[in-house]
Amino acid sequence: MRKKQLGQAMVEYIIVTAALISSLFWAANSDCDGDNCISKLLTVMHDNYEGYSTSMSSVQKYGEFTTVEHDDDDDDDGGGDGGGGDGGGGTTGAPGVLNSDGLTETNLVTGTGVFAANYGYLRADGTVVNRDGDLVGSYSEDDGTFTNGDGSSTVGVKIVKVVVDEKGNVLQIRAVTNCFTGQVYSWAYVSKASGKVFNTLNLDAMDIGTLCTVASFKVIKNGEELLGRMVNGYYYASAFAVNVSSTPLASTGEVIYWEDLNRCTAMAKGWDDDVDTNQDDEDIYRDQLNIFGDDEANLGFIDQFDYTEQTMIYGASTFANGCPSSRVIDRP
Repeated sequence: MRKKQLGQAMVEYIIVTAALISSLFWAANSDCDGDNCISKLLTVMHDNYEGYSTSMSSVQKYGEFTTVEHDDDDDDDGGGDGGGGDGGGGTTGAPGVLNSDGLTETNLVTGTGVFAANYGYLRADGTVVNRDGDLVGSYSEDDGTFTNGDGSSTVGVKIVKVVVDEKGNVLQIRAVTNCFTGQVYSWAYVSKASGKVFNTLNLDAMDIGTLCTVASFKVIKNGEELLGRMVNGYYYASAFAVNVSSTPLASTGEVIYWEDLNRCTAMAKGWDDDVDTNQDDEDIYRDQLNIFGDDEANLGFIDQFDYTEQTMIYGASTFANGCPSSRVIDRP
C-alpha cells in the first residue's frame, strides 16, 4: 500500500531549514539571457497595473519610508526571463525604504481583483506613501478602509506583503532552471528595473550563471498559500534558497489536471503507484478519484488568481487548461 506522507506543514519547515544549511555547500552556476516574447507584448499592460499581488500573508507593518530618487525616463522591464550576474545586496524590509540597488520586502495597500487599484505602501503609523515616499493617504486596520489625501475613502482594501524592485515593481518568485532540460536548481527574484537576480531567502544578489528563470505558480490548500511552487509539471515543497544548487532540486509531487473536475492539483510523488492498472478504466479512474480526495496525497490546488495575474498582467507563458501539468486525467 502507498505510504502516508508527513504533513505538508512539517515538510515545508524541514525544506526551509535544509535550504539554509545546504546553501553553505551549494556551488554557483553562470548566466543566461532570455526574454519572453509574450512578456514584451504585455509590458504596457503590466506597467499600468504594477503593484498587484495575491500573497496570502498576515498584516505585518514595517518602519517608515523616506523619499528616494528615481530616474523616470526609463521604466524598462528588463530581466524578465533569465540573466544573472552581480548586483547590490537586498533588504529584509525594515525600515521599508525602496532599495536603490536591490529589493525590498514591504506591504502594499491594494484593492481586490486582478485589475484592482494599488494605493501605495503602508507605513508603521498607518499612513500610506507612494514609491517616492510622498504621503498619499492612510489605512485603517479596524475596518479595512483606505482614506485618500482628498478625504475620499475606499472600503474593502487589503494589505499584501510583497517584494518590489528598485522602482517599485512587484516581483514574483521564479524558478532557476536549466535552459534546455527545465530542471530546477534554485529560486529567485529578477528585478524588472535592472535585470539583476536576487535570492528568495534574504534578497541578496545571486549569480545564476548560464541558467534561466521561468515562472512558478502558487499553490493553496484549505485557503492557505503553501511554501511550495508548481513548475513545468512538478511541485516543489519550498521556493526559498540562498544560492544555486550544484544538482537539480528534487520535486515532491507532480501536477495533475483533472479534466472532468476542471482542477489543477499538486499530487504527492507516486500518488497512484498502487492503483491496479489491470482493472477496467472506470475502476482505475474510481481509485484515482479516491486518492484525489486523500488529504495527504492531494497537496493542494493551483492559485488561479496568481496564475491569471502572472499570465495576463506579467506576461508569463500560458499552459493548456490553465495548468502547468505533467498529466491529464479524465473520466473514461
